[in-house]
Amino acid sequence: MAKDGRIKKYISLCLFTFLIGLAGGGIVWSLLQIMQVGIGLLWTALPGAFGLSADAAGPAAGKLIYNLIVCFTGAVLIALTQKHYGPLPETMEEVMFRVKKDGRYPYSNLHHIAIAAFLPLIFGGALGPEAGLTGLIVGFCYWAGANLKYRNEEITALAEAGFAAMLGVIFGSPLFGIAQNLEPDDKSEHYLEKLAGKRTRIVIYCFGALGGMLAFLLLGRLTGRSAGLPRFDAHHAIGIDQWKWLLPLIALGIVFALFYLTVEKLTRIAAGKLSGHYFICSFVAAAAVAVSGAFLPLSMFSGEHQLEELIAGWQQTSPAVMILTAIVKLALVSFCINFGWRGGSIFPIIFSGSLLGYTFALIAGMDGAFAVAMLVSAMYAYIMRKPVAVIMILLLCFPVTYIFPIAVSAIIASKIPTPFGR
Repeated sequence: MAKDGRIKKYISLCLFTFLIGLAGGGIVWSLLQIMQVGIGLLWTALPGAFGLSADAAGPAAGKLIYNLIVCFTGAVLIALTQKHYGPLPETMEEVMFRVKKDGRYPYSNLHHIAIAAFLPLIFGGALGPEAGLTGLIVGFCYWAGANLKYRNEEITALAEAGFAAMLGVIFGSPLFGIAQNLEPDDKSEHYLEKLAGKRTRIVIYCFGALGGMLAFLLLGRLTGRSAGLPRFDAHHAIGIDQWKWLLPLIALGIVFALFYLTVEKLTRIAAGKLSGHYFICSFVAAAAVAVSGAFLPLSMFSGEHQLEELIAGWQQTSPAVMILTAIVKLALVSFCINFGWRGGSIFPIIFSGSLLGYTFALIAGMDGAFAVAMLVSAMYAYIMRKPVAVIMILLLCFPVTYIFPIAVSAIIASKIPTPFGR
């Protein structure tokens, strides 16, 4: 009877996780749409009315002034939020570390997290939405589990499943969220040990991710609006003319990953010396966003919508502009995160890597998508150190025929030692 009771409890937890994933997916999808409306109003409708939109022929000085006004307004709001509520939102890593360490996550301040998460995104920060949404969904899962009197370990499993569902919705890849939970976080963990230790939770993760993706697909179908990374065309070249560039592309990806990690460390040190000076930090980030955005518009925002435009028109884009934009955007991510405009880095890194891949393709005369696949996977895997998760997310936007070059590039890059202790 005791065994039957445990089975029933496990089944009920799986079903409840599916419902949580469904609700969480709907929340994430809705918030992403609200964010896009805010960005469209602030950065397309209003500047367009004054002839200052990114594609308008207006003077650069006018665009810079508009950017400074908007970004400094955002800086004030962000600084006030940081001063009253603390350094929110926490990053994905910070949220899951707290869950792993404390076995809980506070849910009394979810409205504060929502405000802090969306201000930098709406005001032009080169950030992804995954950081703030992680705290919101994990907190929501703990609130739901606590109110239904689940045990602490069951609530933690529920929160991790909600995390998987949230990532699945944002990136349109349910396997990415599951892989994030199951891949080792550092050298002290092992694949097989972590998989064995979470055998009972894997099914729970799948139910959560399934619920989240179902909500995402249904809402997208009903409204005709979606979110996430665009897909590269299935028509591409694969052969020795492409594979001969494997090592140079991996090396280039690692070089720019090192650049990103170096800037991240330096900006973290600089921001640490200004700890507690919320307004100064916020205005530093705002100035960086405003100035770079006035001259390199693609350096702003997370990049998932800009990537669709890049895929369509990369051959007509100057290589110098693409490589400069990639460098500035990588630096801007670190400036934003460390100087108080907190958010995620996944989308901007993928977009920057795509710019660099297309630049290499133009210079080498090779297939653009193949170059992007190899360089992005190497760059992201070197930074993240989780090749399986990198493969899962990149297969969202690349055809399945790319799995071999993506996997080779990601695995090789993730094994190259890094001086940053990752």
